[in-house]
Amino acid sequence: MISEEPIFLDCPFSEKDEAKQLGAKFDWAKKKWFIPVDLEIEPFTKWLPKTVAATTENPDEDSLTLNDLLLSVQQTIAARYNDRYWVRAEVVNVSENLHVYMELSDYDSDGNEVAKARATLWNHRADALLERFFDATGMSFKAGLKVLLQVRVEFHPRYGFSLDVLDIDPNFTLGEMEAKLNRIRERLKKAGLYNKNQQVATATDFCKVAVIAPPQAAGLGDFKSQAEKLEAALLCEFQYYRASFQGKNTLIEVPAAFDLVNQDHQTEQFDAVVMIRGGGPKADLFQLNEYEIAKAVCTAQLPVIVGIGHERDKILLDEVANHACHTPSLVISHIANTIIQNARNAKQDWQTVVQLAAEILHSAKADNERLNAQIREQSVRLLGEQRKKIATLMQEVKNASQNQLNQARHQTKFLMEQVLLGDPKMILNRGYAIVRNRQNKVITSFAAAQQEKSLVIEFKDGRVACKI
Repeated sequence: MISEEPIFLDCPFSEKDEAKQLGAKFDWAKKKWFIPVDLEIEPFTKWLPKTVAATTENPDEDSLTLNDLLLSVQQTIAARYNDRYWVRAEVVNVSENLHVYMELSDYDSDGNEVAKARATLWNHRADALLERFFDATGMSFKAGLKVLLQVRVEFHPRYGFSLDVLDIDPNFTLGEMEAKLNRIRERLKKAGLYNKNQQVATATDFCKVAVIAPPQAAGLGDFKSQAEKLEAALLCEFQYYRASFQGKNTLIEVPAAFDLVNQDHQTEQFDAVVMIRGGGPKADLFQLNEYEIAKAVCTAQLPVIVGIGHERDKILLDEVANHACHTPSLVISHIANTIIQNARNAKQDWQTVVQLAAEILHSAKADNERLNAQIREQSVRLLGEQRKKIATLMQEVKNASQNQLNQARHQTKFLMEQVLLGDPKMILNRGYAIVRNRQNKVITSFAAAQQEKSLVIEFKDGRVACKI
């Protein structure tokens, strides 16, 4: 027979070495030898306590019924845990059937479940406690909340272990909610995301809007009825994206919807993305206070307009979105009012343009007439002045031409005289002679003359031949 739990032995000191050789271990706290788990019991039979020895020899004789065992457990728990205890836990599930039955869990720092228990809030105290909880927190007692419960430990042979809820501390839940919000805020700030969507240019006009909302969201019908009027007037177009705002799919579907909007924005060119949900239990709205959802809002490429809950409700998304409205109706009113105001401004601007154009036209016409009169007056004056200038210039041209002509005549006469001075006949008349060779080539130097055998000297009245 194998031991399933440590079994302490009645081993005298003189036999300790024998027990040790068989595999027994010594417990220093109890000062006793024991059989470790998963070790054969039979070799240690002579040292077994009488109750254990009897059991090993004939288990059936001293066996307990399940009821006897569980009654013993009940008595032990009642004796050991006979007080009231404040317990921190997360509500996993809540159901009401006269009494309020809940399932509680506890998690480690990595989010792994480390403990679970059933708890019951009996009818005679449920109404008062739950009403006080709602008045303090504004929320119904629902799954997903972290709570501080005053409980009494109960164990029943038939129904097992459970906790009897005696009181609920709403301040703890409020503190946990605020602490969670602060943790998300700090995480967003460290990542540089907290104000990112608020820094996106706010939409000043709406032609095409993306809308993220649960399929059956409260307030979606009112939003659509007003949106359809704007669409019918061809003033604005709305494209809807579905996502759960409560339940286990919220953390997946909301960020996924934002991813799809960001992707479609490349072709659709939205002016803004709207996130709406009507009022409901505060615990349901609190499910949107998650880092992944806040991050999706902060990192959206478009300005995000949030309209979730009632006027008294406020969640983290209201802080990080580009613009926050209290309700879906106020969101569509904001869009419609912006479009209407832009139309009014455009009409006013057009009227101003028309008025300014008329004033400018009238002023331009008066200026044109004045300028025409000035042009006519100046034209006459300038024409007279130019005529005088032309007459003066004509006289100056005439005088200059005459002077140039006289100078040309004198210069021509001088040049003619110079030309005549270069005429051979004129040179001969002045007493000079021209020397030529037999080929009638003019000889101009002594050296050239010595190379000739005979020369011809020409005078004004004849020629003489001579030999060298």
